[in-house]
Amino acid sequence: MKNRVIIVGRPNVGKSTLFNRIIGRRKSIVYDLPGVTRDIVESQAEWKGKRFIVADTGGIFEKGDELFKTMEKQVEKVLSDAKVILFVVDVKEGLTEADRYVAKKLYPYKEKVFLVVNKVDNEKLQKQVYDFYSLGFDRVFLVSAQHGRGVDELLSAVHELLTDETTELLYEGIKVSFVGRPNVGKSSLVNALLGNQRVLVSPIAGTTRDAVEIPFSYAKHEFVLIDTAGIRRRTKVQYGVEFFSVGRAIKAIELSDVVCLVLDMSEGITHQDQKIGGLIEKRHKACVIIGNKFDLVKSDKDNALEYVKRQLSFLDYAPVVFTSALKGIGINELLQAVILAYQDYTKEHKTSFINRAVQNVIKEKPPPVYKGKEVKVYYAYQEGTKPPTLVIITNYPEGWKESYKRFFTRRLREHLKIRHSPIRLIIRGRET
Repeated sequence: MKNRVIIVGRPNVGKSTLFNRIIGRRKSIVYDLPGVTRDIVESQAEWKGKRFIVADTGGIFEKGDELFKTMEKQVEKVLSDAKVILFVVDVKEGLTEADRYVAKKLYPYKEKVFLVVNKVDNEKLQKQVYDFYSLGFDRVFLVSAQHGRGVDELLSAVHELLTDETTELLYEGIKVSFVGRPNVGKSSLVNALLGNQRVLVSPIAGTTRDAVEIPFSYAKHEFVLIDTAGIRRRTKVQYGVEFFSVGRAIKAIELSDVVCLVLDMSEGITHQDQKIGGLIEKRHKACVIIGNKFDLVKSDKDNALEYVKRQLSFLDYAPVVFTSALKGIGINELLQAVILAYQDYTKEHKTSFINRAVQNVIKEKPPPVYKGKEVKVYYAYQEGTKPPTLVIITNYPEGWKESYKRFFTRRLREHLKIRHSPIRLIIRGRET
């Protein structure tokens, strides 16, 4: 059993604030709204030389709809694997029936439960703690997660129950994020890949709030799947939870090796789909375009492919896969496309091969004349990967117009056989 610390409690008692305090950064979204954390979010922490995994969980509701019942089942699955359970309650609201409901769920694990009375910001509030002792847990700690008060004492007590084994949360592999508008089926696709209900799925737009990372293996390849919040139009994003969720989704794009742009084919490609595709293209990310819910479309694949390529022409390098997450259609093809895109995204070529390819493109169509003078290319080389980054040394860098650079890059990809990844082109002058 790994050194895993699970944070549980009813909604809005400060679980995510405590999580962020323990790991020392803002990973879980913190906002004054019940039910903000829905998926289980894990991170690595260290205290007095011992490393452990800390997990923030969705709030447990005494009464809730099917989504919240699913959240509760998610939490129950991880309790038995925990070395320590931090049961968080809110001193300002006092002991509630919902707290008693959570306590009953935790009684089978009583020996590893720490009752954390949160929001004890001053001595006056300490007098309101005594009711919580009636819950029947021996280890009780008074903290203010927001201000850090009492957290060191809590972690020192947790430290005593942890083993000396090295516990690391290392997710090695191809980082694949799933992005798109709300409710296009991102979480359903992740679950179809994993074969179980690891990520919360519901018909409510915006179910996923945090970007959730999940390790996964397929065909001798290691992946880290990243499910993200839906990205809505800027005018529809209010400051608060959704504002931060969208920020996390964009951050997930930046951290990814391959970004899967998920489309709802039953609704067609919208302007927002194109804007999200633009975020991917602007960051030079390998991409797989997923036409999800294709079982609801009365069209053959050839016509659908032509439609997608036309609407997202700036992602001409991205393989297109049509899926039905709910029916499990196209899942293997999706993974194969991700592998293909990643291979091109990390492809390296010898300098001699790159220079031959550059000369072939220039013979086909040389750069436009700049101020009446010929634009020459002296040599080229590859500077890096992810994406393949090529440097062109020329006499007039400013003479390379954007339209020509687009042509040059597109033809260069063909000559270098980098068909499923963007190329980053850097135009430099020769040093004098």
